[in-house]
Amino acid sequence: MYNEIKFIFSHMGYEPLKLNVEEPHVNIKLVRKETDNNTEGYVIVTLDETSGIRYTIEQFRNISMQTRNFLMQKDCYLYHFLYIFISNNNKPPFNPEDIDGCFWHIIPGQAGPAIYGNMLPMYEGLKHPIEEYLVSITHNTDGNCRQYNNNQKLNTCFTAANVSIIIINVIIFILTDFLSFPANGIPFIDKGSLSWDMVINHHQYYRIITSMFLHLGPSHIFNNMLVLLFIGSYIEQYLGRIWYLIIYFLSGIIAGCTSIVYNMMQYNYTESVGASGAVFGIIGALLCILAVRHHQSHDLDFRRVLFMAFIILYGGFTSQGIDNAAHIGGFAGGIAVTLVILGINSNFKRKAGTN
Repeated sequence: MYNEIKFIFSHMGYEPLKLNVEEPHVNIKLVRKETDNNTEGYVIVTLDETSGIRYTIEQFRNISMQTRNFLMQKDCYLYHFLYIFISNNNKPPFNPEDIDGCFWHIIPGQAGPAIYGNMLPMYEGLKHPIEEYLVSITHNTDGNCRQYNNNQKLNTCFTAANVSIIIINVIIFILTDFLSFPANGIPFIDKGSLSWDMVINHHQYYRIITSMFLHLGPSHIFNNMLVLLFIGSYIEQYLGRIWYLIIYFLSGIIAGCTSIVYNMMQYNYTESVGASGAVFGIIGALLCILAVRHHQSHDLDFRRVLFMAFIILYGGFTSQGIDNAAHIGGFAGGIAVTLVILGINSNFKRKAGTN
């Protein structure tokens, strides 16, 4: 479970310390005091029995001694220890009073850690993010799957918002293409398709949204929804339902605006429909997450996703009747919006660590 929470330590400014043993895990933050210009050290020692390793009090003391020697080499003589013990056993393997420092006991499946001893304010900032993460893996987000598995990998599963978008697209496609609702499908599509002339000159701004839910032909909607089905769930699991919807719709809007500007400059009166602009935004968002959060272990490879995005973009440029301006705009928009969201989340966690 350490691999699942170590990203929280990284966000809080704790760096891993390499010792002569693979486990336990030690993370250290060195803080320069403004009052006397001395360095104060904050140490987190994580012992994860869920990995199959059992620890003794002698191992604790050995790790503590190695860490103290490292701190003194850094001219840090004022330091504090926080021990995090992760185990399915309700009772720790030793007496918490034998440990010099604060002690947290985390049992996977429970919403928060049991805390022994006095907790320094610097460590209080860690408690809330860890509790939030424990709650996120204890309760299902949509009743079908968890946010993360035991290896910090995102699950390929059906998530509520992503599946809802796909269902809405399919229903609208059936109504407009197969059932010719209300009278026939073509007038309905004409009224909702993206046209810079209708948007700019006739102020029909709703077309930027309605065009995202209209498709021409089974292959058109199948390709878009298939990509969305397998990629959208990752974004929703990683960032949450609200952020996922924000990325999807903002990417679609940016894609539509890009298409409007490009076609207006080219004096091209071609109308376009499809969710591909928003879908490309989701692809860009996933690439952005894999690139920025490269220190986390995911079951998706950055190069594979990049290759997939290249193939889809290349297919658009080499095909006729494709609104490539919308694809590029959606792709860039998805990256930009995701960077802002990741920045907001990082800023929130950083504030939580200093309060």
